[in-house]
Amino acid sequence: MYFAMARALIAAVFSCCALLGQQTQTSNPKDLFERGQRSLAAGKYEDAESAFDRLIKMGVRSAGVYTNLGVIYMRTGKLDSAIQVLKKAKELAPAITGIDLNLGLAYYKQREFQQAVPYFATVVSRDPANLQAHYLKGVCHFMMDEFDSAVSELSGLQDREQDDLEFLFMLGISYGKLKRTDDERSTFARLVQAGGDTPHLHLLLGKAYLALGDFSNAGTELEKASAGDSRLPYSHYYLGVLDEKLGKLDAATAQFEKEAEISPNDPWAFEDLSRIKLNQGDTGGVIDLLERAVAHNPDFPTLRSALAKAYMQEAKPAHAIPHLSRAIELEPKNGNYHYQLGRAYAQMGRQKEASIEMAKARALQEGVLKGQMELLSRDGAKNGAPIPSLVQ
Repeated sequence: MYFAMARALIAAVFSCCALLGQQTQTSNPKDLFERGQRSLAAGKYEDAESAFDRLIKMGVRSAGVYTNLGVIYMRTGKLDSAIQVLKKAKELAPAITGIDLNLGLAYYKQREFQQAVPYFATVVSRDPANLQAHYLKGVCHFMMDEFDSAVSELSGLQDREQDDLEFLFMLGISYGKLKRTDDERSTFARLVQAGGDTPHLHLLLGKAYLALGDFSNAGTELEKASAGDSRLPYSHYYLGVLDEKLGKLDAATAQFEKEAEISPNDPWAFEDLSRIKLNQGDTGGVIDLLERAVAHNPDFPTLRSALAKAYMQEAKPAHAIPHLSRAIELEPKNGNYHYQLGRAYAQMGRQKEASIEMAKARALQEGVLKGQMELLSRDGAKNGAPIPSLVQ
């Protein structure tokens, strides 16, 4: 997909090269572009980034250059930078669907599913045969609990994805949430057939039953998963989730601790375990736990926010500020992080900085409310329903 798109864009780069004809061999835009593409194909991202950055500094403005740079940023985890340059590429070449697909992927990787959907929708509308766009759009709808839309996108892929366990898991849950019992049963029957009697299959079935509120069958399947492979990632995590839902906090704590030991580079068990400990008043234990979690997962803003919250409860705002500042670097549009940072500054008597952060938090919250109102307005107009007031 990527290289087909690159071929479609390369002509735009070469037209820019003609404008910069008086160059030495090593500074020739065409040579630089080709060198960047070779480095990108070979996985030499630092060299590729250097070549495309140099083209931009030379004055080359082309969708090909910006798209390549966006792909590099995505593959190296610089998702905000990827979105910025891909939007520049889209301004220069709005009709190339590959750019929309990459923009959707960048937002998807950030778990900003609502922002990803319009880009995947653009790809689907222009290229209905693009199965990747259908799949990713369906996953986004599933992650946002928009099960009608998820089924609309995913059901057409069922023959192609009939052995994909994660796909069948999402489709089966979507049918279950929509009370489409026959479709739910047939999809889960296919899941069992494709998965065999394996710990992974029992984990997926346990997750599905848990999502559908069938706690008894969820427990049975999750116990089978754990018994089949005691170190299977997420089996103890979801047993902990189930125990917490059943009010068995000691059992949940034990399961989350086991999961944290098995999968120290995943934040979920740490987050749930810290929440239980905070609710039980064990602030010191939470701090020790989250310091360990952040050491393993330095780029998860929710962990840093939770750690900052624990430090604030211990009246240690100076310890909280670095973690909140890093959380904001990772997720700058999160108003809650700005609010918490404002509180930390206020506790230290740094009122000017506190006011700045509180203002940012208010502006971001107003933006969220505006977006919610626009969605409600569109849904209300579509369904002929009154728009509920957000003011209580």
